[in-house]
Amino acid sequence: MVTLVTYLPFYRIHEINEYFMRNVEILKPRDAIVYIDNVYREKQKEIISKVVPNEIEVRVGNWRNRNNTWLSMLRDFQNLGGEVMVVDSDNVVEPLLVDVHKLLNVQGPIYTILDEEAWRRNPRHFLIRSRKINDIKLPDGVRPVYAYKVYDDSISGMFRGGSVFFIGPKQVVTFMRLPDIELIARVERALNRVDPWLRNFISDETLLGILAFLMGIREIPWTIASHHYHHGSTLGKATELLVAAAHYQFAKELYKEFHRREFIRYRVKYFLSTIKNLSNIMSAGDFK
Repeated sequence: MVTLVTYLPFYRIHEINEYFMRNVEILKPRDAIVYIDNVYREKQKEIISKVVPNEIEVRVGNWRNRNNTWLSMLRDFQNLGGEVMVVDSDNVVEPLLVDVHKLLNVQGPIYTILDEEAWRRNPRHFLIRSRKINDIKLPDGVRPVYAYKVYDDSISGMFRGGSVFFIGPKQVVTFMRLPDIELIARVERALNRVDPWLRNFISDETLLGILAFLMGIREIPWTIASHHYHHGSTLGKATELLVAAAHYQFAKELYKEFHRREFIRYRVKYFLSTIKNLSNIMSAGDFK
């Protein structure tokens, strides 16, 4: 049996009862843990105690971004033992994930799950870096299993959108093996040298892709088995210049830690993106 985990900022704690408890009911995990970010006052903890059911363990912090939250979670997971399944707080898994897990937990150290809605909306977004590796037989029929390439070393990858490091679909991430403590610490040192105001512009899919790559993983198995109820609390697409600046800083600091040529390539991609986005701003007349 797995430990089931979700993570969310304080202002979205309603999703614990709205979605996470449904996942607990479906998956019947050994333990269920919720990580809540942006908690820094006792009054907040009082509110949480009134909202979260007693059977759920709550861990709070003021990490202020998803990536520092993830690194704290991964460090904590070392003490849990067994498999750990992390589900996004605004997702409800399909009941057949129980069967999917039995089949995919032998495929490798990590597998991930995509939501049905994203698959219907734009499958190419995920298939462009994936290859089909299997079909799995489930009670409702056959589902394809793909493998997502966590590091894109192609020439085209330098110029299309998205990071060269990416774990792929991430509505659910299940760990049969975790990154070791030293690896987590070194990535965390690199992240902590990125401007705090920029860290939220680095997707957690990128962070997880980097960790997987440094664990020696080159592809992550995935299939479709959840539903996404988007929270709608963000304004929309992030400013591309800030995204490029955040990734550029992170890539530079990762190279200092690991001296891997892949991080030079990661840095160059976002150096080029920074120049492009500055040029777009200037051509729009902002500096006339």
